Amino acid sequence: MLNRKFADLRHAQDLDPRVLRYEAAALPQAVVAIGPGGRPKTKGGLVLAEPGFTWALFFFPRRWYTITTAYDRRGSLVAHHVDLCVPPEECEGMLSFVDLKLDLLIRADGGAAWLDHDDYRVEVDAGTIPPAWQQAVAETMAVIDRERGTGAFPPPAVARYRPFV
Repeated sequence: MLNRKFADLRHAQDLDPRVLRYEAAALPQAVVAIGPGGRPKTKGGLVLAEPGFTWALFFFPRRWYTITTAYDRRGSLVAHHVDLCVPPEECEGMLSFVDLKLDLLIRADGGAAWLDHDDYRVEVDAGTIPPAWQQAVAETMAVIDRERGTGAFPPPAVARYRPFV
């Protein structure tokens, strides 16, 4: 089942999210601390969240992806987590997106992997991801892969951002 994710992480209460900053017109739009009651979250074999981690969330208008950049307790980059999604919009007073299940994980060392193909395929087979969205996903994946090959992805605003500078 497709779900909506919010910039303030209200959809992920198990992370005990604490909004440090939210500004819809800025990049990143939200900076959220994983609170002391947060449960660890692992993706692609990498710990992306545990108490003391900070996430910067980047929403791009008209793009079929968002990027959540995870930093450890020391402020060191852990990874960029790219959600393929319906272009972000405001919902309930907060930027949000419908997650299409397919993700790209870019580790701090630059290694990357597309994840959750099976989850995406289940949604396609169930009819929850219409053909037009499937086409947008395929085109977005191709653009991201091409830009990663030239060093242009993640975008400079994402690559340069540090939460505690």
